[in-house]
Amino acid sequence: MPLNPPPGWTALQERAKRVKDPQELSNLIEEMNQLLSEFEIIAGDGDGNGRRPHGQPLAKKKAGKKKISP
Repeated sequence: MPLNPPPGWTALQERAKRVKDPQELSNLIEEMNQLLSEFEIIAGDGDGNGRRPHGQPLAKKKAGKKKISP
């Protein structure tokens, strides 16, 4: 686990530990990958000063996705 995980990463990890349904786990992994991709864009090659490229939105939530409460 990274020393400073992106906001929301720990919550997604905890949700993944409790998921029993394979499709729900697949959706959650997709969400985790999207979160990591966003932060890779933010980190860039070190020249971006931690900012997203102009016009790049953060991940969009998929319609109909269920949230699992802790």
